[in-house]
Amino acid sequence: MLDMFSLNHYLWLLIAAILFYVVYRLLRGLSNRNKWIFLFSLSVMAWIIHFSRIWLKPDLMPHEIFFVDLCGFSTMVYPFFLLSKNKVLKDYMYFVGGIFALSSLVWPNNIAGDEIWIYNTIRFFFAHWILVGIPIFMVAWKLHKPNISHIGYMYLFVIVIAWYNMALSAMFVELGYVNYLINYMGLWGNTVSVYNLSEKLVPFLRYTTVVNGIEVSRPVPFFYMLPTLTVLYVPIWVLMSLPFRKKKEVVSEQ
Repeated sequence: MLDMFSLNHYLWLLIAAILFYVVYRLLRGLSNRNKWIFLFSLSVMAWIIHFSRIWLKPDLMPHEIFFVDLCGFSTMVYPFFLLSKNKVLKDYMYFVGGIFALSSLVWPNNIAGDEIWIYNTIRFFFAHWILVGIPIFMVAWKLHKPNISHIGYMYLFVIVIAWYNMALSAMFVELGYVNYLINYMGLWGNTVSVYNLSEKLVPFLRYTTVVNGIEVSRPVPFFYMLPTLTVLYVPIWVLMSLPFRKKKEVVSEQ
């Protein structure tokens, strides 16, 4: 079982780290062109892993075919971002796609308690490993240099992805796939998960509604997560960019 912070959980993280190191060492001698081809192949593999559920998960629901939540969005856009020459899009993979996928590997609450050697657990591991691995290799092989000036764009990326997921959850209700708003990225709040940290950070961003004749207190959807994004992830992005800042040349006086 993949119980949180159990021996199996630590082995899961150790295997991921070993795979990163082995792939980095084995392929570092390739030409830059072949490294890009490898990274693009990984992004295509992530698509294959995603859509393999059509054949390997017999109880798959129609709305599960979509690329949902932040990691799903990253899986969808990685191949296109790799083909682009836009450095902001490359930075998305490093600052946003990679760090949030790493969070899922470290805290896999979506599959906590599941068996290790079943399809969905293995799929989850490799899908997120790829999302973390692509930006790690891209930067470690010096194919891309992160830019601290792009952090503002990263903030906007997360906001747009949040709106994207809110729209998807509403669309699935309208299409009749489900009869409730699916809580992608914890946007709607009131979850027993890591998103409770955001609720505790801003206890004043709440409202009261009536559900089945009972008053229920809920966080303000989407907005309650912005303070966490600001005070937690922005500093992390700054730290992630510091090793790549240009050093000013010191001109000695003659």
